Amino acid sequence: MYKVADKNGDGKLDNEEVQEALHSLGFSWLKEKQVAGILKRADQDENGVIDYQEFVSEAPKTLKTNLVKLAKKNGGELGFLV
Repeated sequence: MYKVADKNGDGKLDNEEVQEALHSLGFSWLKEKQVAGILKRADQDENGVIDYQEFVSEAPKTLKTNLVKLAKKNGGELGFLV
């Protein structure tokens, strides 16, 4: 997932790459300000980008939260939520 999100192949994810990756997963409700917050939370060394270790630390929390939202948004249509 990290390599797919790293569009320019520099080994780091910038704000644009993070936003594009999250939107490609269907998290269309995440606006620029929210993505910036995710980046800030994940960017432990405060260099403005997310390296692989920072991604591994933050991604499970971000994905879990937003996958639940996606399921609630689409679950009724797919028959997952009654």
